Amino acid sequence: MKITIFWLAWSGTSTIWKLLTRELNYTFMSSWNIMRQWAKESGYTIYEFEDKIVKKDDSFDIKLDKKVEEFWKNNDNFIFESRLAWNFIADSFKIFLHCDELERYKRINNREWLFIDEIIFKTKKRESELVERYLKIYPNIKFPPIKEEFDLFIDSTEKQPEEIIKIILNNLEKN
Repeated sequence: MKITIFWLAWSGTSTIWKLLTRELNYTFMSSWNIMRQWAKESGYTIYEFEDKIVKKDDSFDIKLDKKVEEFWKNNDNFIFESRLAWNFIADSFKIFLHCDELERYKRINNREWLFIDEIIFKTKKRESELVERYLKIYPNIKFPPIKEEFDLFIDSTEKQPEEIIKIILNNLEKN
């Protein structure tokens, strides 16, 4: 089985994929893993790579999506965490992990210890840049997507990771 997970920053995805990967004994991959490798090869941190390469080169997203497609065609029994993999891995079980904005900001604050105004500004800026970039490159893909495009929509705002894993496993059994 192929599973894709869509998220916006701080929705709890990292915790969920780690637990789910362990529970199912699946391979894990993400767009960030691919980008981290490319950043390392280029001598950048992931954030420098995103600012200096990704945001300035439209062909980068196409290259990344080809890598996602390559992974999809050559693997099975995996979990792929990405903003767009749900669209490119057609036969995947698609999970949308949602979290309310305010809760996401609180989670960032608990980890990053930034002022809330700075967190809100940076997060909104980054997400609006993503929307703009994706709309330019992929005019036929709605971003952020709507929950109806997914097999499973989970609001992680007030749920514990174990509860989310239980919901996912129950829905996978039904599939």
